Amino acid sequence: MARLFNYRPNNGPYWILPLISASMWFSMLWAMLIVYLAQGHPRYTSQEANTLAFISDIGAGVLKPLFITGTSITSTFFLLSLLSMRRNQALPKRKDRVLDLCALLFGLFGSVSLILLSVFDTARHSNLHRLFLLFFMLGIVLSALFTTLEYRSLGKSFTTHPVLKYSYVGKAVLLIVEGGLSIGFAVCLRTHRATAGAALEWVIAFIFTLYVLTFFFDLRPKARTKSELATEKALSEGMSKGRAEEEARRAGGEEDGNSSDEERGEGRGGKTQTP
Repeated sequence: MARLFNYRPNNGPYWILPLISASMWFSMLWAMLIVYLAQGHPRYTSQEANTLAFISDIGAGVLKPLFITGTSITSTFFLLSLLSMRRNQALPKRKDRVLDLCALLFGLFGSVSLILLSVFDTARHSNLHRLFLLFFMLGIVLSALFTTLEYRSLGKSFTTHPVLKYSYVGKAVLLIVEGGLSIGFAVCLRTHRATAGAALEWVIAFIFTLYVLTFFFDLRPKARTKSELATEKALSEGMSKGRAEEEARRAGGEEDGNSSDEERGEGRGGKTQTP
């Protein structure tokens, strides 16, 4: 467990993980929608008459291989994005580490459920499909909730990093929107309003793309000064904020001293002697 939260700044290209996940998800949805429209709104075996097709209806037909491949790649790289978060950001408080672990576990739960709902399609395994659909939506919403709370807490610890505040606000807005639409989707299914439910499902799915993309901004390599690195390292090791700032000032002083020495050296090397 200690290794999971052991923070070591790394410049690996982790930002590409959410891009792959979001691109695969968005491309899969568009491909399925284009095929459905190009075929003239066909009625699938699992679809009620004169209603808009659910994503699951299209994914249960000839496009099932695409559906399984798309959900598998999306889920895998989304989960890898969550795992990469602790490689790019220190978690100084125990509360942050607990929130991070909860976000990761529910993200894993939602990701596995997404793959399973594509395997157990709505045409052949209707009850299992709906169960995994519920698990997927519940897992992702709870993972988003814990991630949002985590970034709210980190924004208070690292006030010099405004990107944390922006990430928190963006995730909070998407969480509220997705949560509200998910409740509406559940109500439509309960009241047998298939067309409205299908429309909400498509909207929820496309908005999920935006949520995954928020991790791109979180995982971008951050340019840090020596003092900022010292502060994050000290906080991650459990030091108090005051002591961490003292370490940062000391590191910053050493950095300034080295810069001054280099400038003086260059100045001496650049002098020309007159005869």
